[in-house]
Amino acid sequence: MKNSVLLKLATMTMVCLVIYGTTPSSYAQKPLTKAFSQDKSVIAAEKFLKSIRTLKAPFVQTASSGGYARGNLYIKRPGNLRIDYDKPMSLKVYADGTWLFYIDGELKDVSQIPLAATPASFLLREKFSFSDGLNIENVEKRNRTLRITVARRGEEDSGSLTLILSEGANAFRGWSVTDPQGVKTTVTLLSPILNQPIAKEIFVFKPPDWAFPADAEE
Repeated sequence: MKNSVLLKLATMTMVCLVIYGTTPSSYAQKPLTKAFSQDKSVIAAEKFLKSIRTLKAPFVQTASSGGYARGNLYIKRPGNLRIDYDKPMSLKVYADGTWLFYIDGELKDVSQIPLAATPASFLLREKFSFSDGLNIENVEKRNRTLRITVARRGEEDSGSLTLILSEGANAFRGWSVTDPQGVKTTVTLLSPILNQPIAKEIFVFKPPDWAFPADAEE
């Protein structure tokens, strides 16, 4: 039960990216975007991320608290997102360019959030840019990966997201966030397929039957 709750919290962290993710004190520092703006790795990463029009991939989500989940991720720019978690999780996420929907089948709950109000929106923009509403907090190369930590400009103390790419900035490996309790959630993409057609129907959110109780129609 505890593991399920932690996974659900981690899921919302992943979806909303930095709404729940925060690392105390470290993000109150002066933004370092200008210092990194001419970094060749950052320039290469931005060019690569900008080139992604569609993405589909299985993923593994792990948390430092011990939580573990698998699922499938679909992205189509601009604005479209779908995340399906494998059983026993009963979670789905959709974004249609205007709204982000979070569906919990176990709790029979549907949450609706304006996409523009979530940091998730920056990955779904028509054109990705580190200078468009984001501050770069850190750039690091380790374990043959390039890690770029960003936060929403003006909201640096509310959290951050670390994008994980290959060291040569030519492959998107995933991302990680850290919540207020210090729990780190990492999403690892497995052999993502880029820029191949994805059917429009994949991103169509259809409210489940239980979202419309019979007594609500009377």
